[in-house]
Formats: sequence, structure tokens, C-alpha cells
Amino acid sequence: MPELTPFEQASGPQRWSIAIIGIALLGLVFWLKLPGLIIAVFIALLIAVFLRLRPISPEVVSLTNSIRLSADEISDVQAAYDTFLTGGDADSIADRTLHRPALADQDCDDPDIERFQFDSANATRFLRRLDVRLAAEPSIPQLEDLLRVTDNRAAELRESWLVARKAAYRLGTRYRND
Repeated sequence: MPELTPFEQASGPQRWSIAIIGIALLGLVFWLKLPGLIIAVFIALLIAVFLRLRPISPEVVSLTNSIRLSADEISDVQAAYDTFLTGGDADSIADRTLHRPALADQDCDDPDIERFQFDSANATRFLRRLDVRLAAEPSIPQLEDLLRVTDNRAAELRESWLVARKAAYRLGTRYRND
């Protein structure tokens, strides 16, 4: 997925900071020997604790919440499709068997229905990877990019769902050319 490639690498400034600190700690060990080793370990532990306990900015919280809301929109469309496919209520059964049977058919060759099924499968994979991306503590620009991608995917999936439903209704029960 090319739009998420920036998430694969660690951020440059953070990598350089850690490298400089590591070199400085190694210099301390070589210069002071055993006391330098003790001081270096103590400093490394303090830095690790500091990085682990740093406060989360309100902007990060806001962006993360917005990403989760967009992901919920994707999940809502997938839940509607799942209800369409497996719902036991009268409306779902009638919709699936009388009005839009083509939408339940994985082998339907209508381009609008194929596109929705493709988008739905991609959205499932995207949602599985989203929590991993958010757990990696991305930077604010990375979160903004992720929000843009999530919003676009939600809008595309919602649109393809509506178009696929219309196409399936248009095809009706006699959509196969047997």
C-alpha cells in the first residue's frame, strides 16, 4: 500500500537523536571505564523511562480519535454488508433473496458489485493493520497522513457500497445469463 510507506521507516530526527546519545554513552564508558559504565546505564535507563512516560499531546489524541472514527465508518459499512449477507430478520432475507441477490453472489460479474467486494476485502486488511500503525506511536504528520488515507477509504467504501446496492437492485433476481 504505497500511501502508507512513510510508516515503515522510523522518523529521521528520532533515529539521529538515539544514535548521538548512544555514541555519547559509549564515549563515557571508554573515558571513565567502570564508573562510566554505571553512569551510562543509569542515563540510558532514565532516557528509556522518560521516553516511555512522555505525555501525549492533545493533537495526537485528537488525530487518533479522528482516525478511529473514520475506521468506525468503514466498520459500519462492513457490518451493513454482513447483516445483508447473514441477517435473519425478514428485511435482510427479502433484500438478499428478492431484491439484491447479485450483491450476495461472490461470482457476480457486474463491475460495480465486483468493485465493492474488492474494496471491502481491502478495507478489512486495512483495519487489521491500523491498530498496529497506531500502536507504533507515529508522529503528527504521519497521523495526519493516516487520517487522510482512512477518510478516503471510508468515503470510497461507503460510495461503492451504495453503487453496488443500486446495481444489484437494477439487476434484480434475473442477473445471471444462464
